[in-house]
Amino acid sequence: MGNPIPTFPIRPPGSKAVACQNCSLNAFCLPKGLNRDELEQLEDSIQKNVKLGKKDYLFRRADPQNHIYAVKSGAIKTSLSTPEGEEQILGFFLPGDLLGFDAFANDAHTCDARALDDTLLCKLNVDDFNTLMGQLPNLRGQMMRKFGCEIEREQTLSLILGQMNTQARLATFLVSMSRRNQVRGFAPREFALPMPRHDLANYLGMAVETLSRLFSRFQEEGIISVALRQISINDMKRLNALAHHTCH
Repeated sequence: MGNPIPTFPIRPPGSKAVACQNCSLNAFCLPKGLNRDELEQLEDSIQKNVKLGKKDYLFRRADPQNHIYAVKSGAIKTSLSTPEGEEQILGFFLPGDLLGFDAFANDAHTCDARALDDTLLCKLNVDDFNTLMGQLPNLRGQMMRKFGCEIEREQTLSLILGQMNTQARLATFLVSMSRRNQVRGFAPREFALPMPRHDLANYLGMAVETLSRLFSRFQEEGIISVALRQISINDMKRLNALAHHTCH
């Protein structure tokens, strides 16, 4: 069946933290080009194996900025809520993703971040982060690229919600998930969605019933197979054709 389907178990209590250079996700979390001393300086500042239970908040809107976070296992969703309690999902953060940049504008977070499942993170104190940014030019360059990715993520969401029909929205999202898995060395055609269906429908700007009908249609047409949250892409060419051209 090709590469294994990614699973991200929580490390048991008391187990030793994996060194950054030995972590399978270091290519996505660590800046390239650091020498050994610089890498040790960065690693000494990182707190590893920070655990977050399912549905626990990593931070809330208006919380002061304390840390930058890297997801090691599990998944985090970010969202905004109206005074009436209506939620809008802004994004999903998977293993290898960094988050916490939203607070740089005003030293306070602009959204809520909540665990979709038991989640394991690394975190770096923001004061240490600012010090390291001044001392390690390669780190500064990497973070600028990360900021650019955040802007691109927001632009893509605006495009999805503003211009695409519902079929294209779902296809674009599945193509994106496939490519996120591929660049991390996981199976690009077989993966589990970390979010419940109602969260995905919210993110894609459609009713849950519409999303369910689209999954059924894609499955009937042989494009994908669906078993609960498990997705198998059977016809990548057709899925790409349904997705927006900017994904190609």
